[in-house]
Amino acid sequence: MRISQFQKYSQRENTVTNNVLLMLSRLNDLNVAYYKSMIERLNEGSLQQSYHPQPIFTQQLGVKNGIIDGHIEIKPSKIVIETKLNTKEFIGKLIKYGEAFNSNSHNQLWHLSSVKFEEQEEIEINRRLKETYPNLKIQFNNLLFNDLIENLEGIFEENTHDMELRLLLEDFSNYCISSNLISNEEYKLLFVPTGFSFKWNLKHKMYYCPKHWHSQKFKFFGLYHWKTVRSISEIETIIEADYDFDNDNLKIYSKGHTAEQVQRLHNGLRELEENHEGLKYYVLPENNFYETDFRKTSHGGIQGYRYKDLRDFITLNDYNDVELIANELRKVNWK
Repeated sequence: MRISQFQKYSQRENTVTNNVLLMLSRLNDLNVAYYKSMIERLNEGSLQQSYHPQPIFTQQLGVKNGIIDGHIEIKPSKIVIETKLNTKEFIGKLIKYGEAFNSNSHNQLWHLSSVKFEEQEEIEINRRLKETYPNLKIQFNNLLFNDLIENLEGIFEENTHDMELRLLLEDFSNYCISSNLISNEEYKLLFVPTGFSFKWNLKHKMYYCPKHWHSQKFKFFGLYHWKTVRSISEIETIIEADYDFDNDNLKIYSKGHTAEQVQRLHNGLRELEENHEGLKYYVLPENNFYETDFRKTSHGGIQGYRYKDLRDFITLNDYNDVELIANELRKVNWK
């Protein structure tokens, strides 16, 4: 058994904080661009200032009295993290942490827990930060442990060649899950960008990706296309297989699938007319599959797959009615 990079034997807040910092430090060691991407992703495009975790090298920089030949600048930044396990910090105590920031620094205050502040609480926190520290710009981030994993997965999705990054993702994800920092599987929606394959995905009700993607457990699955989640269902089965189009040969590596499910996959792959290796296929139900319109309102599309807790967007007595969930998601949006 490979030794994990993260301690798994304590749920004390200082241990959890240490492991979060260790993950971020390790991410920076692997590639400072990974760390920069993580910070920017966690802020979802709402950074008040550009984030620069490394020196900025410029030349021929114009100033008031002339042009500087060479210029190296290190912009100051500070991130304060308040970690809770399954609770929220008192707002009054959280506001006091603003005393740690400086007026000439890029300031971020993170509240990291397995539960989030409600929208009105977040509005109050931002209001009180501005009132208490009128000369400071403080970016408040209302974060879940799941947000760290989701964005770490997104970074790996763009850098699948980096095996050290993959191990970091696996270890940190397993640590959070085994430490009960993430426990929303029955409400969790995974949705994936489809791009050019959307019509094929919708027609055959299936999706394919590398075997190691999507390490978190989830109940619901959605197809994302053009800034909106367009379908929701559960997963009927997951098939690991290789397909040789030239010989029309489908080799199955996983077990527990019906002949009908395998035939559906075979028919779909034959239509694509290309070879596939090292992939897994999410086969979705033919009937209990519903179109929806769960729209992204912030700028730009998504770079990779996303997880969302449905309870953050809709309130139901029963989260087992997929058709009802699909209808309710049409009424809300996300950023």
